Amino acid sequence: MYKVTILGMVCLFFAGCGETKPDPDPSVVVSGIVTMDGKPLDRAMVMFLPMEGAKQGNGGSGLTDSTGKYELSSQVGEKTVVGTPPGKYKVVISKMIKPDGTVADPKEPPMMSAAHESVPLQYSGFTGSKLTETVSTSGGTYNFDLKSK
Repeated sequence: MYKVTILGMVCLFFAGCGETKPDPDPSVVVSGIVTMDGKPLDRAMVMFLPMEGAKQGNGGSGLTDSTGKYELSSQVGEKTVVGTPPGKYKVVISKMIKPDGTVADPKEPPMMSAAHESVPLQYSGFTGSKLTETVSTSGGTYNFDLKSK
């Protein structure tokens, strides 16, 4: 009995001594409000794309609600998490409109819905967007007031 107890204690000691690896890209909460000419831009896709040379993963995205508010989420492996890792990002804001005037489903390819971009290219273009943000290690609120002209 004494040997079993000592063996059990030794096993527990070694099990507790393993090194835990920190999350390589801990996500922080990022949210904000998007407006166009001072009015909330609803159902727009907000994407934070890592700048060239960045090490913060794939970035994050979120859909605005009727008040223009968004909150980013990102993929970590096969899991979706709230937020995005700290780092420098290009920001792309897109809202696709169908020919009948309704907002296209962001998950549907634009070619399938004949939708067109309603946000000016300086905000919506993957290469043309001039918007950038640096997300701090504490996350934060990042508001965007877009101009239609």
